[in-house]
Amino acid sequence: MTPAELQNTLISLLPTAVPGIESAEPWPARPYGLAVTAKDAGTVFWMLTGASNTAPAAADGEQLAEQPAPDLPGGGKAQVAEIEQALLTALAASPDKDTVVRAERYSTRETPPGFRYGVTVDCRDGWRLFATCVGTARRNERLADHRHYKPDETV
Repeated sequence: MTPAELQNTLISLLPTAVPGIESAEPWPARPYGLAVTAKDAGTVFWMLTGASNTAPAAADGEQLAEQPAPDLPGGGKAQVAEIEQALLTALAASPDKDTVVRAERYSTRETPPGFRYGVTVDCRDGWRLFATCVGTARRNERLADHRHYKPDETV
């Protein structure tokens, strides 16, 4: 699965497979950008990248674990970490879910990386994909330049 295929999968599945997600659309500020908007809340902007032939090989029978639905209650606020979980929930709901071997959220790591929110996705074809949160915007606002790489915890 390439970054473009990941983008297309998330755009098609997030609004239908994940309760609480209003929309997922291309974000043209990045080659494989993704803007995910929670119902009655703000938008989280993701940059999708990847590298081929870098994912560790899958063990026999290894596949993406079942993913819980995120807690997105509406009401005008959504936790960015829950939208991060929504990415994995959508991948697990994909008809092509056997393509994904494993996935990990950044915010749940014992020592999160410099980007607080994101996911690493390892695919059976050797691709290792990254979805990194590069910013947030509250409802009816746009992503301001000074907000890049400094996402709020809620939108």
